[in-house]
Amino acid sequence: MSGAPDLPVHLRPPERPGLVRLLEGVAVLGALLLLAGGPVWWFMHGTAAGWTEHHVVQVSVPADAACRTGPPPGRPVTCAATWSAYDGGEPVTGEVSNRYGGDEPRPGATLDAREVRAAGSDAAGGLAFTGYQAALLRWALVAPYLAGGGGVLLLAAAVGLVRHDPRWRSTRTDLPPPG
Repeated sequence: MSGAPDLPVHLRPPERPGLVRLLEGVAVLGALLLLAGGPVWWFMHGTAAGWTEHHVVQVSVPADAACRTGPPPGRPVTCAATWSAYDGGEPVTGEVSNRYGGDEPRPGATLDAREVRAAGSDAAGGLAFTGYQAALLRWALVAPYLAGGGGVLLLAAAVGLVRHDPRWRSTRTDLPPPG
């Protein structure tokens, strides 16, 4: 190592400064991709995948149905509802929502929706959405790739930084004692 050997390890310059700057940028990009994809994958990917399966159903919201506002984004309305299974099976009891776009469900209404979660999965009733905004749908569908790619970039950049920059590999045990 041609850097200043008389300096503590954590103060020595990187062996390849250009590569270290590039790896730091790759690490930041990987972290951003992970942050952009991870939560969306966790919260939205399942319903987006269910939406793309085109399980169109006719949803009936009873006149005495319990409706609530939320969860975000926006102020969506979610109501208890029933519908016939898209494959002609048993009637499904669950919730219908305009969480990501579409018509607002109201007590006593009948509307078109898509079943995004079948009844019985996760010990819960079915879930149907009346719409899905195109941008949110695309984001939710690519979220696993964003998170996976971001994680790989972050890991590769961290390995490269530990290998080529002494400031990343040092535990700073070579600091002089205080006083």
